[in-house]
Amino acid sequence: MTKAMTSRQRVQVALDHREPDRVPLGIWSTLDGYKRLRSYLGLPIAEQYPVGSTTWSRDVPVEFDVIDKLGLDVIRVCGRCPGGKSLEKTPDGLWIDEWSVKRKLVEHPSGTYLEIVNPPLKDATVDDLADYPWPDPSDPAVWEGLEERVKRLYDETDLAILAQFGRGGIFEQAKYLRGYDTIMYDMAANPEFVIALFDKLTEVEMKFNEIGIGLIGQYINILRLSPEDLATGDSTFVSPKMFERMLRPYYKRSFSLARKLLKEKNPQARLQFHSCGAVYPLLNALIEDGMEIFDPLQPRVAEGSRPARLKQAFGDRIAFWGGIDVQVTLPRGTKEEIAKEVRTRIAEVAPGGGYILSSSHRIQPDIPPENVVAMYEAAKEHGEYPIKA
Repeated sequence: MTKAMTSRQRVQVALDHREPDRVPLGIWSTLDGYKRLRSYLGLPIAEQYPVGSTTWSRDVPVEFDVIDKLGLDVIRVCGRCPGGKSLEKTPDGLWIDEWSVKRKLVEHPSGTYLEIVNPPLKDATVDDLADYPWPDPSDPAVWEGLEERVKRLYDETDLAILAQFGRGGIFEQAKYLRGYDTIMYDMAANPEFVIALFDKLTEVEMKFNEIGIGLIGQYINILRLSPEDLATGDSTFVSPKMFERMLRPYYKRSFSLARKLLKEKNPQARLQFHSCGAVYPLLNALIEDGMEIFDPLQPRVAEGSRPARLKQAFGDRIAFWGGIDVQVTLPRGTKEEIAKEVRTRIAEVAPGGGYILSSSHRIQPDIPPENVVAMYEAAKEHGEYPIKA
C-alpha cells in the first residue's frame, strides 16, 4: 500500500492523474440533508446557516467538524458562501436573491425546495438589460473575511480547498432570469437578446472569479466555476450545433480567464465544471476550452454518459467528482447495496487516479444519514490503491 498522504496531497495527486494512497472523498449537501447528518453524527445544529441563493435547492457550506468526523478530504469555500448572499424574505412571503429572482418554498416528500416565481426578465428586451440590478462583484461584503479564513484553513489544516466565486452560471442563470421555456425559445428565435444576456452574465462571472482568485488563488486546489445544467438524463438541452454557436464561446472566455489568473498564482489548481445529465456530446469541447474536473458523474443517465464510458473516453484528460447514486441507491439502498455501488464506481473510475468520490448530486433529506456514513466507510475500505478488481 502507498504511504498515507495528507488530504491535500491525496487530492492533488489524484488531480494530477496519479494514484494516491486512497481515493479522495468530497461532499455536497442541502440544508435539510445537512441538519439530518449533523444530528446523526452527534454534532450541534446552529439556529441558522448561510443558504445559497442561486439554485432550486438550499445549499450550505459543510463545516470542518463534519469533514473531520467523516474523514473527508475537501472543504469548500466561497465569498458569502455558498454561491450568493443568503436569501431575504419579502413582505409577500417569498424569498429574493441578489439577482432579484423571487422564489417560494415548496414542500416535497424529499424536502423543501425553492421554486421560481415570475422570472424577472421574462418580458425584457435588450434595452432593459442596461438598467437591470446585476450583482456587484466589487461589493466588499461579498469578500469580507474570506482571505483570512482561507489562509487559516490552509495553514492549520491539511484539507484540499475547493473554491467557488461565481454566482449561478451563464446558461443556468439565464434560465432563472428569463424562464426555462423562454430562454430555449430565444436561442432559436431571439438570438440578439440571448447574446446580450450571455455577454452580461459572463462579465459578472469573470469579475467574481478575477477578484476571488486575486484574494485566495494561491491557497486553492480546485476552482469550481459557476454550475450549469446542460442536459436532461436522456439528452442535451440544446443540440451540439446550437451549443457551439450560442454557448461554447462564453464558457471558453470564462475558462480562459480563470486559467490565466491561476497560472500566475497557482498553476497546480484545477478548474471544475458542473453539469447534470447526459452531457457526453459536449464534453470534448469543454475539455478543449479548459475544463479539468467534471462533476457530478451520475450513474442513472443515458448509457453513453455513464461513469465507465466517461472514464474510458476522457479519463486521461480530466478528473471526475461524484459517482454514487442519489436517486435510488443512497435514498433507499441497504448498507450492502451502497458498498457494492461504491466498489463498482471505484473499479470503473479510480484506476490511474483522477477521481474524487462523492454523492452524484447534493445530499438531500431523503437520504438517511446512516447511508451517507456507509458510503464513506465503504469508500475508505475499498478505495486503497492499488485498486482491487
